[in-house]
Amino acid sequence: MITARHRTFGRFWRRSEGTAAVEFAFIASILALLVIGTMEVARILFASSVLEGGLREAARFGITGQELDQSARKALVVQIVRAHGAGVVNVTDSNVTAQSYDNFSAIGQPEPFVDSDDGGPLDNGTYDVGEAFTDVNCNGNWDSDQGKAGLGAGNEVVLYSVSYDLPLMTGMLSPLLGQNGKFRLGANVAVRNEPFSGATPGCGP
Repeated sequence: MITARHRTFGRFWRRSEGTAAVEFAFIASILALLVIGTMEVARILFASSVLEGGLREAARFGITGQELDQSARKALVVQIVRAHGAGVVNVTDSNVTAQSYDNFSAIGQPEPFVDSDDGGPLDNGTYDVGEAFTDVNCNGNWDSDQGKAGLGAGNEVVLYSVSYDLPLMTGMLSPLLGQNGKFRLGANVAVRNEPFSGATPGCGP
């Protein structure tokens, strides 16, 4: 009985039919993941490139002041970015922002304030409600970034920013590339406007 059982298992052990199919089943998923991953990364790199290129072209238009009306100029800026998206990046007005500054060194800097020097809890090196400050961006509040929303006046520095959630082709790599099936793309370009007239710097309209 034992000898017969050993002979039966021996015949199964020596048979090789279907080995290739089993081996392929093991590597197919890995191969598919590598192929899809390569395509996803290539698509992300392409989308990032066209997004940055489109924003640079839009900034080149923005500095000319050809359209002094802020809303109309912003619409044209968005249109330029979208035109460079090659159908992959379809930005809208909410994806593109612009903030103007007096100079490049002011980008990302807080509005100046006078810190309390009485040795009390407000004497801490950070802004606290009630302390005097210079309302650079004219919105009535102290801000950690003194940029004024808009495309700026002549000679002002403008920081153009774009943020776009690129949908991934599949959800296979979502845990590794992005969140909720999307990959966040972003780009920034800082330029100085030409000395065009017709727009008021500072807190003007």
